[in-house]
Amino acid sequence: MPKRPREVSSRGRELRRPTVARRNDPIETLLGPLEQDVMEAVWQLGESTVRDVHNLLAANRSIAYTTVMTTMTRLANKGLLLRDTEALAHRYRPAVTREHYARSTVEGVMGWLLDRFPEPAAAYLADVVDGVDDESLADLRAAAARRRDRER
Repeated sequence: MPKRPREVSSRGRELRRPTVARRNDPIETLLGPLEQDVMEAVWQLGESTVRDVHNLLAANRSIAYTTVMTTMTRLANKGLLLRDTEALAHRYRPAVTREHYARSTVEGVMGWLLDRFPEPAAAYLADVVDGVDDESLADLRAAAARRRDRER
């Protein structure tokens, strides 16, 4: 498949098209600080409007309504929020739980690192395991054994 030519702004910056979560590259779905705050708000509120999320975030800092709206649209484009467009005010809800997002992100990033940088990633994991308490290490060994059993 041929690559698309890159589109460039008048300032010479590359323009990026909105994407639906590129599930094959977990780095693409990592969240920035504002996206994290918006997702935390939606996980806390459940189904909510931009106004609901803005009100929650604005209680702790100065933030524009349109900034929250743009961020929520981008999170929907990434596949992390589901948007109901039936009502006048769009309603959003999380596409995944916080726990599922955290686990899938860690799995995706670790898999990506182990695939592309196997030696440094494995060395880092070995260093981390050295500092783990015995109970957690036993849990890790049990999880590894279960995975090996599944793969057989």
